[in-house]
Amino acid sequence: MKQGRVTGKKALVSGGVSGIGLASAKLLAAEGAEVIIADINPPEEETGLAFHHLDVSDENAWADTMAFVADTLGRLDIFVNSAGINGTGFGLPQNPEELSLEQFRKVMSVNGEGSFLGCKAAIAAMKGHGGAIVNIGSLSAHLTMPTMFDYAASKSVMHYLTRTAALHCADKGYDIRCNLVTPGATLTPLWGTIFDENADIEAQKAAIVEKIPLKRWTMPEDVAYAVLYLVSDEARCVTGAEILVDGGQRLGGRGSR
Repeated sequence: MKQGRVTGKKALVSGGVSGIGLASAKLLAAEGAEVIIADINPPEEETGLAFHHLDVSDENAWADTMAFVADTLGRLDIFVNSAGINGTGFGLPQNPEELSLEQFRKVMSVNGEGSFLGCKAAIAAMKGHGGAIVNIGSLSAHLTMPTMFDYAASKSVMHYLTRTAALHCADKGYDIRCNLVTPGATLTPLWGTIFDENADIEAQKAAIVEKIPLKRWTMPEDVAYAVLYLVSDEARCVTGAEILVDGGQRLGGRGSR
């Protein structure tokens, strides 16, 4: 595999301080890109990457972030839309009977509205010279999972957004590609809100693995390699596409919860 697959490109990764976002940012930097990570939380480790505070649900915050990108990088070639939250962290039911409107709106504001605002801002920054957008979706958007109604609904917005943004940019002649990477059960900090802390964590992890056809967790780095391909010139004719990185979960129609 050749090195320097994104050398000289300028990248922004939302949700870039942990999990898939951080893995993607590190890999892009290792492959030659200049990267800014943006997140509502500050980095917990030294990354060597520029950081900018961003609440993805705030349109004004996006304007401030894109101004920082312009001042720091000069232009934007790559945007990885990775910021997201899981409604499990609120400790409330997520089924369509008991889910509160407040919780639904909170999850949708980050995962749905935040993704829309990110794509909108990236298109504005890239349309003069072209670029690549990758949205990080979720297998839950493909499965019917009543216990994850708010999260799955919000990720479904991202899936549809990817296709419409891709076609819009192509029709406008912007030379901006927009694609989707869809992870299955990926071992990120979000799982800390899902596991029962009063039970054997390793046993819970093993039970998840048993539901995955390939019998292994997807790691953030596995998803990052799919991101790298889609933002590289190797994928110059790929837009509106989806890459599943799920260990075969969709083939078996199996969710993790």
